[in-house]
Amino acid sequence: MTAPLSNDLRERVVAAVLSGESCRSVAARFGVAVSSAVKWSQRYRSGGSVAPGKMGGHRKRILAPHRAFIVERINQVPHLTLHGLKDELAARGVKVSHDTVWQFLRREGLRFKKTLFALEQARADIARRRQRWRSFQSGLDPRRLVFVDETWIKTSMAPLRGWGPKGKRLRGFAPHGHWKTLTFLGALRWDRLTAPCVFDGPINGQCFRAWVEQQLVPVLEPGDIVVMDNLGSHKSADVRKMITAAGARLWFLPPYSPDLNPIEQTFAKIKHWMRIAQKRTIEETWRHIGHLVSTIEPPECTNYIQNAGYASVKT
Repeated sequence: MTAPLSNDLRERVVAAVLSGESCRSVAARFGVAVSSAVKWSQRYRSGGSVAPGKMGGHRKRILAPHRAFIVERINQVPHLTLHGLKDELAARGVKVSHDTVWQFLRREGLRFKKTLFALEQARADIARRRQRWRSFQSGLDPRRLVFVDETWIKTSMAPLRGWGPKGKRLRGFAPHGHWKTLTFLGALRWDRLTAPCVFDGPINGQCFRAWVEQQLVPVLEPGDIVVMDNLGSHKSADVRKMITAAGARLWFLPPYSPDLNPIEQTFAKIKHWMRIAQKRTIEETWRHIGHLVSTIEPPECTNYIQNAGYASVKT
C-alpha cells in the first residue's frame, strides 16, 4: 500500500478548489487525480480537515470476543462439529459462516481428531493398576521385553479414504458377500517383529498354546519378559509353564490397556498396508503379511516401544 500524499499538497489543492477553480483544472495543475481533488474537498467541507483517514490494519475478528465461550464448549464437548458450534453461536446472536468457525479453530491450534480409549480405564480398580504399571514401565530394559498379541486380517480389506473432486462422491469397492478372516499373531521385540504366524479363521486357546510352543518359545532368551493382555486364551497354565521353562517371565497388562502394548502400533501399520494391497485370497493375504513383516526395521520397533511409554534403547 502506497503512502498518502502530504497534507501540504492536500491543503493547496483544497484551497484552490474553494477559491472557485474547477476540480479538473486544479488536479491538472497539481498533478493529482481528479477524484482526489473531489474527495479532499468533500472531506474538508464535512470535517474541516484534509488529513488522510486511518489506513490498513487488520479488522477485528468477529469471533475474538467469544473465544472464552468457544474454548469452553470445545473442552466440554470435544466432538462438537463445526455446524453444531455455528448453531450455538447463532443462539447467542453471533451469526457466522461455517468457514469462519473453521478458521477460528485453526488459528487456536485445534484440529479435528480423536483416539478412542476404553471407558473402563476410568474405573478406580483399573486406573490403579494402570498407574502402577506406568510407575515402573519406564525402568524396564526394553531389550528384554517381548510384546505379544493377535489381530484380524480380512480378504475384504480396502482403503478407507481417497482423493476425489469436491462435491462428487468417491466410490470404492470391496467384497460384501464373501470374504475370509485370518488371525495374525506376532511378538514385538526392540529390534524386530518375531514369531509371525497366520491362522485361517479365528483362534482359540489350543491354537494359541500351539503358537507359543512352536513359534514363541524358540525365540525367547533367558531373562526375557513376555507381555500380553489378559485375554482368556492367554492365561492358560500351560502357556505360563512353557514361557517359564524357557527362562522368561510372563506379565499381563492391566485390563482395557491396548495403549500399553506397542505391538498394536505395528498391527495398525500392517493393516494400513493390507488395505492398500487389497489381497482377495487367503494365500495372497498371508504371503503379503510375510512381506510386510520383513519390511519392519529395528528403529521402527524401538520407536513403537518408546511411544507406548517404555524406555528408549541405549546404544
